[in-house]
Amino acid sequence: MARVCIEAIVREQNMAAKGSHQLPDPPCFPVEVWQKIFELATHVPYTLVPGLYEKSDRIRDQHSALEAALATKRRLVLVCKQWQYMAMRYLYRVVLIRTGLNLLALDHTLQNYAAGNGSLVGTRSPGHWTQRLDITMDLSDEFKCGELDRCVKRLADVIRSLPKLEIVSFAIPWSFGYEADAVIMPFRVLDALRCSANSLRILDWSGEDFCPQVHQLEELLRDLPCLRVLHCRQMVWANGIIPSSILSSLTTLAVDGFVGRARHPGEGDLRDACVSLKEFIYHGVFYVLPRGLFIRYGAYLTSVKLYRTLSSRFGEALDLLNEHCPNLDRFTFCLESLFAMYLPRVETWSFPRLSYLGVELQMLDLHGLFEFLPHLRNAVPTLRVFQLICPHVVEELLKGPFSVSTLKKLNDLPFRVEDDQGNLLSDRLLRSDSPSGRALRKHLGK
Repeated sequence: MARVCIEAIVREQNMAAKGSHQLPDPPCFPVEVWQKIFELATHVPYTLVPGLYEKSDRIRDQHSALEAALATKRRLVLVCKQWQYMAMRYLYRVVLIRTGLNLLALDHTLQNYAAGNGSLVGTRSPGHWTQRLDITMDLSDEFKCGELDRCVKRLADVIRSLPKLEIVSFAIPWSFGYEADAVIMPFRVLDALRCSANSLRILDWSGEDFCPQVHQLEELLRDLPCLRVLHCRQMVWANGIIPSSILSSLTTLAVDGFVGRARHPGEGDLRDACVSLKEFIYHGVFYVLPRGLFIRYGAYLTSVKLYRTLSSRFGEALDLLNEHCPNLDRFTFCLESLFAMYLPRVETWSFPRLSYLGVELQMLDLHGLFEFLPHLRNAVPTLRVFQLICPHVVEELLKGPFSVSTLKKLNDLPFRVEDDQGNLLSDRLLRSDSPSGRALRKHLGK
């Protein structure tokens, strides 16, 4: 697969611009028309603010789509000088740093523009157009080359040169063996994020390495007054209370766990705190479910997502939500499978009054799933949408055996049953290229 590297883009742009750094003549068509064309050609849904607010827990899954869009942008800026000038803002709107060479090339380009030596004289630095920055590089490669310290310095310099960042994601894999947090994020990188304090809306540490220490993260969050979405491995709290300075603007919090600390400034009267928190996403195991958070903040929550939950203890989680989350409207959970043998236990579960229920399954049991759906008719009478959010399970379902009666069961339900993309599952079944799908279309004369 062809890989899009920023250093290649920069090199070819410099070659195209060699000998002439002047601004190109204006195009024959209005610039607004070209901008609309570039927007349509390079747009990836739910990857920028505000669309990403709805899909923030899937930020790592977007990298392939963003790379494909970058390939299109690269072709646009290489067509001619006019297109380079007009499409530059789209090329730099989302920046992916996957290798040390990506980082070196980007740092070099931004420094050139800062010194007035950019490929287009008289234009602002392309860093002013960057809204999203994703860092996915393997730090072990830099360590082996003795470049880790220089890499950290370059990364901090790059972040400082992107003053209008709205989204920053550190999805860095395990770099040194199988132990997470082998490399702690240096202070200079955290401090660089303060340059985007007034624009930063989404901050994501969904990788296994290069995460900040919890006390440094807490200090940084106090300086980000507009932050709305935070994904981090750990959050400091005391007795279930998170500092009100963090929660005043934060609407979505995703964590693996919490770290308690004595005499933490979070302790105090919750009634005096301004809490904007609406969504809680938990990636930790069920038996350490943060009960304190639901007790303190459950009344504010309208959406909860619990991943890595255990089927045997899932009823306890529902009891916790029923007791402390009276305004809950959307709930997503993860189970190994809805096996038919589990249905007697499942039928004892008491769900909150929801309009949306999302399920991530590790394995598909077709019979169990289609027994579970009718149960929801009475168990959750307010339900409007049931969604299978795992793509591999949806694909397995589309390839498996199904019949006209399967389609009828779906259409008779009082709520929508959707696939991972939000399409009606019944429509996907009808369009399926499997033997069952073809037989179904033939039976219905379609």
